[in-house]
Parts: sequence; structure tokens; C-alpha cells
Amino acid sequence: MVADRLFLSHEDLAAITATGAHAIFRVKAGVDLPILEVLDDGTYRSRIADPDQARRLRRKKTDPAGIPGISVRIIEYSVSADPDDPRPATGDAPESELFCLATTLLDIEQYPLREFPDRYAERWEAETVIGDVETRLRGGPEVVLRSKSPDMVRQEVYALLCVYQAIRHLITTAAERARLDPDRISFTRTAQAVRRHASDEAAFSPR
Repeated sequence: MVADRLFLSHEDLAAITATGAHAIFRVKAGVDLPILEVLDDGTYRSRIADPDQARRLRRKKTDPAGIPGISVRIIEYSVSADPDDPRPATGDAPESELFCLATTLLDIEQYPLREFPDRYAERWEAETVIGDVETRLRGGPEVVLRSKSPDMVRQEVYALLCVYQAIRHLITTAAERARLDPDRISFTRTAQAVRRHASDEAAFSPR
């Protein structure tokens, strides 16, 4: 599971690990992350504290490293602000803000550091899909579905998803022909281009 920084908690992380799953959470500033062990790849082992024990032990002035919790590996990195800039983020290229991830994937050999920026970035793709359907196709939160019955609502939502898939297919086809990453082609501009041609009598086959 991959989640953003507002969702990290001891309770939720415990529930995830109890199922046998692993997690990657972005960590917001201010979370207590003591360095328990620096690993060979530059990441470090820490823990997400049990809040009940943390409150009690902090009153006793216990060292943060001595507060129990769920073991995690902490990964910190920045990325180039310009995706077309070939220079590494550690050089003269402009850098993004610092990203801090906490993960239960502790093995540095099995889960190398270089994979985590992409793993975290991919989570935004799901939110992008939701935004494309809700905002760029439907028209935003002020636009409500016209259907008045459950069956017709399902049909209308299904139609939106079909249109979304059709536009994505168009983007993928265009990207393959131009030898581009499909992510480099704007969904919004493609949808606008489709709308401009949708009323064209020659746009659709009469069949």
C-alpha cells in the first residue's frame, strides 16, 4: 500500500501489517523518527511510535530511541524539478522539496533505494485518473449527474469511464507514433481536441 503524508499513523500501519501487506507512507514534518540504525544504502531504520506508550515514556524523559513502535525504514530524497533536465538532483539542477518515506520494506537488497521515488510517484496516477473523470470530463464538483435512478446513474458513470478509456487509448496511440512517454501528453488538451471534433459529421462512422 502507498499513501500520502496525512494518513500515516501507528494504528493504520499496524492494521496494514497485520494483514501481511507492506506499506509506503510519505511522512509529514514533525513526526518523531529517531535514527536507530543507518543502513548501507544511506537509508535508516526507525520506528513509528505506539502513541499510548510514547506519551507515558516521554513523561519519564525516556530517550526517543527507547520508545517502542513499528519498525520502518526511512528514505529521504529530492528529484529534479524539471523532468527533462538530464542533470542529477544532487548536481546543479533545481531540486524539488525533500521527500521522506517510511516503509515496512526493510531489506535494502530486495527493495533497493532507487525504486522508491517511482513507487511513490505512481500513487498519484490513481488520483490523476479520478481528477480526469470527475473534473476534466464531468466538469467539476458543481456538475451533477443527470440520471435520477440507480440503474441510469450506473450507466452514466460507465459512459464517463468508457470516454476516459477512449481518450487514454488515443493518447497512447499518439505517443507511440511520436515515440513519447504517454504521460507527457496532456489529458486536458486531448479531451478538448476530442470535444472540438465530436460534433463534426465526419468524426464518427455512421455504422
